[in-house]
Amino acid sequence: MKINTADKFWVGFDPGGVNKFGAAIINENECVRIRNLSSVDDAVAFVRCFFKNFEPMGVGIDAPLWWSGGEGGGRQVDRLIRKRYSISSGTVQSSNSLRGAAVVQAPLLIERLRAIYPNLFVTEAHPKAYLRGPHKNDLGYLRGLDFGSHDPDDDDHQRDAILAAIAAREGQLHRWKFDLSLIRQPEEQDPKTYWLAPVHYFWPECITDEP
Repeated sequence: MKINTADKFWVGFDPGGVNKFGAAIINENECVRIRNLSSVDDAVAFVRCFFKNFEPMGVGIDAPLWWSGGEGGGRQVDRLIRKRYSISSGTVQSSNSLRGAAVVQAPLLIERLRAIYPNLFVTEAHPKAYLRGPHKNDLGYLRGLDFGSHDPDDDDHQRDAILAAIAAREGQLHRWKFDLSLIRQPEEQDPKTYWLAPVHYFWPECITDEP
C-alpha cells in the first residue's frame, strides 16, 4: 500500500508475550498494518518503520495506564465499567490482578514512543469491554475494518490492537467525548500529571453513577 503522509493514522497495541503483542495502524477508513509482535522493542520498530517521515496522530493501548494505591489496586473506572455492563472482574481487572505484560510493557512503550514523539496523544483502551458493553450490538463504527472475531472471549491480539487504535482515533477526533481518566478516587494516580502524562481513557458513552 502506498502511504500518503497527508493522511491521518492512529496506532493500537495489545501488549503481550512472544507473538502475542498485537499491533495495528489504522486511518479513517481501514486497517493498513497489523502484526503480532513479541516485545516493546518490536512495537517501537513497527511504529518507526511506518512513520518514517511523519508522526502518528495518537496511540491506544489495551492496558491500565494509571494505578491505585488502595487495597487491591482497584480503580473507580473499572468498578463503574463492570457495574454498567455487568462484566466480571475477570475481564475488567484491577492492576494487582493483571499479568506483567500489560502492567510493565504498556508504560515502557509510552515512555519509548514519547522519546520519539514528545507530543504523542495516548489513551487507554479496553477492547473486550467495548465488545461486551457499549458496542455489544452495534459495530457500525468498524465498517470497512477487518478486525477478526467479534467474540470478546476470543484471545485475539490483532483485533484488540485495532480496537485500541479506534479508541485513539475516536478520542483524538472528539467523537468519543468521555475521558474516563477524570473519574478517580483520591488514592489513584492522576494521569494528567504523573510521569507518563498526559494520558487519557476515552469511552463512547457516559458511565458515571450520576443520573
